[in-house]
Amino acid sequence: MQKLALLVYPEFSLQEVMNLSRLFRWNYDVFTEVIATGTDPVRSEEGICVLPQKTTQEFAKDDYLCLILPGCSDFTEAFKDEELFAFLSSFRGDGGFVIGAICSGPLFLARAGVLKGRKFTASIYMDLFDFCPFLERENYVAAPAVVADHIVTAGGSNFNGFAVEIAHLLGLECPDRILSGYMDSWTKEDYEEYLPKEAVEEMKAIFSEI
Repeated sequence: MQKLALLVYPEFSLQEVMNLSRLFRWNYDVFTEVIATGTDPVRSEEGICVLPQKTTQEFAKDDYLCLILPGCSDFTEAFKDEELFAFLSSFRGDGGFVIGAICSGPLFLARAGVLKGRKFTASIYMDLFDFCPFLERENYVAAPAVVADHIVTAGGSNFNGFAVEIAHLLGLECPDRILSGYMDSWTKEDYEEYLPKEAVEEMKAIFSEI
């Protein structure tokens, strides 16, 4: 039976993907399998350690319905993982395998070149477009979720909508309101957040080192 592949890295957000796992387990009898570049426990941003069941080297597309990337509160360690980006880069030009990335997860796809030329959204500071050349400002959409071909991206607060969009893209029957808690009222400005001026240089320094 095919599963969901949840890719984890240090400081990943567990909360953003748990409703997705719950939806697929209880509505479609699909389990979630945790994958990472290694087999050591990975600590989430909530402080919960998860044990990867497979490594990225063991990953086989035929075993999974899709690949899910959660957000990440601190890129310092994850962005230095060359094996992680080599794995993600292997999805460039793949027009069929479904990928979902929420919150800051789309940054991983963008850095790996997977989002090149594709519309996307994410929970990121707009300032990052000024010093992250892999982010394409012209393709950013200020919205709760964006579906571009076989890729779903979403803001971190839209974790329920993200789960539903993944189900729809996979061709599964799924009511738009199958879970509780949705982004009923939002504006473009909600998805165009900027860093405080004093934090811009600090963020630049962080991304220049990774």
